[in-house]
Amino acid sequence: ALNDLHEECSRLETTYADLRAELRQRNVETLERLLNETFDLIYGNDAYARLRLDGDYELSVVQKDGSELDPAQLSGGQRALVHLSLRCAIYRLLAEGIDGAAPMPPLILVTTVFLDAGHVSRLVDLVEEMRDLGVAQIVIVSHDEELVGAADDLVRVEKDPRTNRSTVSRSRPAAVAEE
Repeated sequence: ALNDLHEECSRLETTYADLRAELRQRNVETLERLLNETFDLIYGNDAYARLRLDGDYELSVVQKDGSELDPAQLSGGQRALVHLSLRCAIYRLLAEGIDGAAPMPPLILVTTVFLDAGHVSRLVDLVEEMRDLGVAQIVIVSHDEELVGAADDLVRVEKDPRTNRSTVSRSRPAAVAEE
């Protein structure tokens, strides 16, 4: 009886390990798909074929010729777009598990580098897509005026260089105030 129990435990452990590996692979595949959908939306450039995730969630950039780049080799703006794409893809992957039973949690995006006008417009498109997916609250930290114009509410933090003190004000962007 003890040998039978030991064999059953061994089969259960093997089944659990196989299931865990299968679920991990499905998560990687889904995350990679969501990552590429988001990256295509906000980058939309012919320079790269796609982004690739391996089984250990290591990210690489696949060029048109099939060769791969480490994301560290990208420009600062390109790395920022990959980072934002990855954050949104992870968010979407996690939110899919909610299955509509609960509101989607807030999404916080921080853009610390200056993006060119074309990529800022695409980032505005990404925010709209996330709203369409049901994200009720999106917080964007940015210096870019186009992103500011796309906001529903604006919280501005300004530092007085003479006193080194910051002040905070809240308002509606001009585009929203006119509606």
